Amino acid sequence: MELVCSTPGIPGLKNGLIASTGLTVQKEVVFKKHFQQPSYALCLRTINIPHDMPAICSWAWKQSRAADTLATSYQYADSSDFVRSFMILLNNRLAVCQVDICEADKDELFDAYPATTGDYIIRILMNSNKKTVRPLQLKALQTCMEYFFSFPEIRQVIAEPEADNKLYNDILLKAGFQFEDQVCNQYALCNLFVCTRQSFISA
Repeated sequence: MELVCSTPGIPGLKNGLIASTGLTVQKEVVFKKHFQQPSYALCLRTINIPHDMPAICSWAWKQSRAADTLATSYQYADSSDFVRSFMILLNNRLAVCQVDICEADKDELFDAYPATTGDYIIRILMNSNKKTVRPLQLKALQTCMEYFFSFPEIRQVIAEPEADNKLYNDILLKAGFQFEDQVCNQYALCNLFVCTRQSFISA
């Protein structure tokens, strides 16, 4: 059994997801989903840079070397009008993953993918050193997607994992994303996955 408790977007605002979360205070939970057997809750909240940076850097050792630059990028996202950063927490305590969501036509991927109005890009950083998808990680991503698709302006969500990142590719497929194409960015060969509201519901 699953129960949902959320703080909805503010009606009448253009781009409800970005606009409404921009008005939240740091560490405020914007969406919560309860699960039973076993009993736990997954909480989605806006990122808090001083509080969250140690965890984020510990998940990706390469990023810890550029912590100041990374923190600046999250601070920019917090005040941006087209991107937001979230943490997903188990029982509002243990960080499971970090997710960025951005309007696709304002992302660097726009040069390689013909994004239209209603297309959004997500980027995910998982708390995992394993190569297989854990059920909790899948539930965390599904909880994010459920929250994102509660905003009518979001038509589809695009992800761009590196082609050799098996964990990232597998979790997207399990969450309802469908493979579209491969693109080369300035860093690596990447797979393009797309998730529509319907493919998410059907997953």
